[in-house]
Amino acid sequence: MSPNTLKKLFLSQLFLFLPLIIFAQSNRTESVALVPFWGPDEQFIKEFGEELYKGVNELQGFRSVIIDMTDLPEDVPEGGFPPYICPSPSLIKSNPIALTGELTPDPDDDEFWHLRLYLWEMADTRLVFSDELTAYDRDECAAALPGMLDWLFSWLKKGKSGSGSDTDIDYASLYGQGKQVFITTSMPLQWLYVGGRAGWTPSRIQTAPDPDKRYGFQDFHSLNAALSVSAAVAPESVPFFSRFLVQADGIFNYDFHPKTDKIPAPFTTMSISPAVLLKFQAYRHGNLLFSLFGGAYTSFALDNKTKYGSSFPVGWTAGATFGGKLDPIPGIFFFDVRFSMDLFDTWVKADQERYRRSAVTLCIGYEFGFMTKK
Repeated sequence: MSPNTLKKLFLSQLFLFLPLIIFAQSNRTESVALVPFWGPDEQFIKEFGEELYKGVNELQGFRSVIIDMTDLPEDVPEGGFPPYICPSPSLIKSNPIALTGELTPDPDDDEFWHLRLYLWEMADTRLVFSDELTAYDRDECAAALPGMLDWLFSWLKKGKSGSGSDTDIDYASLYGQGKQVFITTSMPLQWLYVGGRAGWTPSRIQTAPDPDKRYGFQDFHSLNAALSVSAAVAPESVPFFSRFLVQADGIFNYDFHPKTDKIPAPFTTMSISPAVLLKFQAYRHGNLLFSLFGGAYTSFALDNKTKYGSSFPVGWTAGATFGGKLDPIPGIFFFDVRFSMDLFDTWVKADQERYRRSAVTLCIGYEFGFMTKK
């Protein structure tokens, strides 16, 4: 076969496949990552989010990809960054475009909603453009959203004029108008928690210097109740450290032992034990919360039956809490299990005998949060 014949055959095949190549290029779609909205109403977040998913899919050349917020990368705080901050590439992954948004009620009409969307180009992690629609319900949102999306995505073709022009918007100021933040992947995260708990001690061990002494036994029983205040250490934008809280407890203890051969009458004591704990939220997902904690406490006798072998008695405690939110009740219900050990002796004044105690305590409790993190 001559070279001229080969050249003609090659050109004919090129022209044969050229329409297919052009067709494939014209139908190439870009994936758009949809990050769950921030806002105070879960129902509207769900409904407006579903409309956005459909709206992006109906745009020529684009398709929706919902971002899963249940298993976040290490550099992303729980619930993600605020919508006016560019989402992390580790969260968006290979999707070239991302959409974030927030829902806020109108200050004059709490049934009238503002949906602000932020369009991000992830190659340069830059804001392309932002726009807002208003609606009373899902139907109004569905009617207005296509035009808004056409306008937003048209800025992808206009270069980088979206974020650096004279028409920049103070997004932090706009976001600050929100009264509450609902994070779709977890309970709202608060700066401050106030709560209480009550329980008993199923296992208590008291050791005395002499095993024959009357207060060295294991069948002592205790009831207790406590009030607590917890404060977050860092905002959600600080990875890892945002999971720590400092907690202060005020614990009331009522200890009793029935009459025995060694103790001719029932023995009871009362005390209060202030404690300072460092708590770590090891797992927080959906409506479930698991925390670990440890710290120190002191003790003050509330009767004249006992005294302590130190001017400033100190003990240590560690444990875990497991609980969650029971909709529609606000706040968190939890189970608390902890081990405590005195580093001081307790003296019984009646016979000048002493013991040192350690115990496992089980409690049920409830806490309520204030000042939602943003």
